[in-house]
Amino acid sequence: MKKLIPFFLLFPIAVLAQKEIKPSISKAETALQKGNLDDAKAIIDATVSNQEYMVDKKGNPSKNAAKAWYLKGMIYAGIDTTKNIKFKSLDANPFPAASEAFVKSEEIDKGKNESLVNMLYQGLPLPVKKDQVARTYAQAYLDRGYKTYQAKDYKNAFIDIEKVVYFLPTDSTQLMNAGVYFGPAAGEEDKAIAYIKRYQAAGGKNGDALLQLYTIYTRRADNIKKAGKAKDKDKAKGKDQYDALRDTAYMRQINAALEVAKELTSKHPNNIDYLNLEYNIYTQTNRLPEAKALMEKRASADPNDKDSRYFLGLICNEMKDIDGAKLWMGEALKIDPDYFDANLVLAKLTYADAQKVRNDRNAISGSKPDDLKRRQELYLKIPVMLKASLPYWEKCVAVNSADQDGLYGLLSIYNDLSLTDESYNAKITELKKKMKALGLDVD
Repeated sequence: MKKLIPFFLLFPIAVLAQKEIKPSISKAETALQKGNLDDAKAIIDATVSNQEYMVDKKGNPSKNAAKAWYLKGMIYAGIDTTKNIKFKSLDANPFPAASEAFVKSEEIDKGKNESLVNMLYQGLPLPVKKDQVARTYAQAYLDRGYKTYQAKDYKNAFIDIEKVVYFLPTDSTQLMNAGVYFGPAAGEEDKAIAYIKRYQAAGGKNGDALLQLYTIYTRRADNIKKAGKAKDKDKAKGKDQYDALRDTAYMRQINAALEVAKELTSKHPNNIDYLNLEYNIYTQTNRLPEAKALMEKRASADPNDKDSRYFLGLICNEMKDIDGAKLWMGEALKIDPDYFDANLVLAKLTYADAQKVRNDRNAISGSKPDDLKRRQELYLKIPVMLKASLPYWEKCVAVNSADQDGLYGLLSIYNDLSLTDESYNAKITELKKKMKALGLDVD
């Protein structure tokens, strides 16, 4: 927000003589113009509390009532923003009185007047518009709020930014400040959400607003999850109800986060980070078909996106679609043959295939010719499958020579292959030497 020029200057303090203070809008206005907030407060308090002055003979607000309340709002806001210690001591918490007075003034004026007061400019009293008054006080609170925020006093900084928004209720910049930055920093998540929604309603389109909403909802979901279910040993009445309410609360926050993520991906379909936010929720809540569909969209959008293909492989694996997992991992390796994670998954999947064949062979206990024939077929098949898995393990170690998964997996497959091919013994010895040098436990 642009720096605003104050509409009045503070002048040396004048001391009124001790006498009865009578209602007078003009005197209250003059005291405010001169910066004499103590005098102004005393006069305006006497004015607005005087029933005869504020109400006409018909019981309606008097012709000066709107101005009187407006002046009270300005005077109390001035006390709230002044740096003068004497004036600050006039009221410990002047803002509620200021905001109430502005509201009462507008209820009476109903927007009929652009200006209700005069302020001194180069010694001359000139009308000052309500909008300028609002922006001037907003600037004062904003300046103080920024300084307080930078000092990491987030609670008081948020108090000031709320006052800024009070004076500028549709200013998207300040609504974003309150909802995206000041509110969350102060731990005011409910208010932050409300301000972000107001920011969006005011036409705000900054992606940080949606990201902050996503963060708030997911953090709340995580906190609910960390709270845990009622302990089994606690047989107190209501345990099951507690768990049900907890699960419902968790899903409410997760679904809210999901809606935000969907909005982000719909507005920014090519933004990988936003797609990942939606993907993360699907995987956390075991919505694998949705996760797969989203990642397929990402993969089709970029033929060189190896990560989307890797994630598709993981999803297929979770869905017990092993062929699909191998396919997508292979697609990732076509883009980057040295992709460690994809190599490791394929190494484990293909090694598991070989292990299954071994288990199937061991499960044949009969001695009939067909049984013996089948055992021999499977016996010959095992080394072939191990050798099909071997390149992935070797690639893992070549890419990351210190990774334990890769090293132990390669040692395991060397040991299996050595049962039918003694040439692997030398490789086993060399690999063990390397692993010991890394401090790994090998026999």
